[in-house]
Amino acid sequence: PVKASTLIDLRRRVGLLPQKPFMLKGTVYDNINLGLTLQGKKQRDKKIKQVLQRLDIAAIAKQQANLLSGGQLQKVALARILVLEPEVLLLDEPFSYLDQQAAQQLEDFLRGYCTETGQTLIFSTHNRLQGFALADKVISLSQGRQVMSPLINLFQGQIHQHIFECHQLRIILPEADYVGQHVSIDPQDIVLSADKIISSMRNQFQGRVIMIADENGRAYVKVDVGQVFQVLITYQALMELKLELGKAVWIHFKSNAVVVF
Repeated sequence: PVKASTLIDLRRRVGLLPQKPFMLKGTVYDNINLGLTLQGKKQRDKKIKQVLQRLDIAAIAKQQANLLSGGQLQKVALARILVLEPEVLLLDEPFSYLDQQAAQQLEDFLRGYCTETGQTLIFSTHNRLQGFALADKVISLSQGRQVMSPLINLFQGQIHQHIFECHQLRIILPEADYVGQHVSIDPQDIVLSADKIISSMRNQFQGRVIMIADENGRAYVKVDVGQVFQVLITYQALMELKLELGKAVWIHFKSNAVVVF
């Protein structure tokens, strides 16, 4: 339990990287050294050099912190936390202000951090597919409440007799009574095919491929069927389907793959 007498110690075991990190006056080295100094840590120089090398920012150690680029700022702010070796690392919208290269470097760091340290990392993001691809566990929130869905392929509409209607899209739901105005379908529960499949999957729509990208070693495909669906498939499936931009494709998913809330 958290008590007033242990609150400071507990805070020191948690590191927070805010969405818009700020730097104090001085160099990059000065900023990273500050927390170690305040906590009375020993071997500070060794610890700082290790974290600078880990994040590949040793070359800017003597640079004034107020002159950093967006990507450098994010790395230095992260280094300032990591040097304290927190048991829990919290990142608030860490990708918001990064360019593509800096975002990719941060993704690479997140993938390896927990494995390398054995510590816990929690980050918030509005990029639901990115969070879904990177994290071991995803907690989705809607209006402050947890939703048992990754909130990808999220549609708003009305339910009429086990049919969810969203503009021209009609999604078949399981034979049960549902209350809600939103549905979501996990991108891994959607099957792509060149032709319509005769199967138990009751939801089948034809559309065209409008985007293909990489997402953590899997193919991320967007299909426009009047509404845009996001799908994650293997690269083997991508090659077998010979998918390319503009190609007609069918999407299929079971009614019990639809989450209503």
